[in-house]
Amino acid sequence: MDGNNKSVKLVARDITFMAMLTAILFLQEEALTFIPNVQLTVFLILLYSKKLGFFRTSIIVIVHVILDNLVMGSFNLVYTPAMFVGWMLIPIVINLFCRKIESPIALGIIAAVCAFMYCWCFILPTYLLYNMDPLKYLISDILFEVILAVCAFVSTSILYKPCSKLFDKFRITKTNVSNEL
Repeated sequence: MDGNNKSVKLVARDITFMAMLTAILFLQEEALTFIPNVQLTVFLILLYSKKLGFFRTSIIVIVHVILDNLVMGSFNLVYTPAMFVGWMLIPIVINLFCRKIESPIALGIIAAVCAFMYCWCFILPTYLLYNMDPLKYLISDILFEVILAVCAFVSTSILYKPCSKLFDKFRITKTNVSNEL
C-alpha cells in the first residue's frame, strides 16, 4: 500500500520523524482527555496516512496504541485489539479508497465516518466483557460517537490543507522518503 515499493525500508530520518509524529499523536490525545472524545487523533492518523502511506502510519498507530494502553492502564486482551483495529481502519480506508481525495470537506466526511467505525469496534468487546446488549451500548454511546465524529470532521476540514502544506514544505512524504532509499 506504500506506492510501488515492494519492501519499505526505514532510515534513521524516517524513524526519528515517525517518533515525533507518534509523540504529537499521543500527547494531544492525553492533553485533551479531560474533554470526552474531543481529540485530533482521527485527523492526525488520516493526515499521516495521506502523507506517509500505510506502512509508516501503521507503525505509528501500533506504538500509539501501546503507549495509550500503558499510560491509561487499560491493557486488556479484548479492549486493546479493538482499539488497534479501530485506529488501523483509518490508514486502511485512506490507502485503499481515498488516495486521490484532497478536498478538506470530503476528507472531513471520511474522517467522521472513520470516527464512527472506530467507536463501533468496541461493541463486541463491551458485549464480551460486560454482557451488554449491543443496541443498548450504541444508544448509551451515541453522544460520544457524535462528539468524536464532529471533532474529526471539523479538525480535518480546517487543518488538513495547512498541515498537508507543512508536510510538503519539509518534503516529508511517502514519495520523497522512498526516493531517498
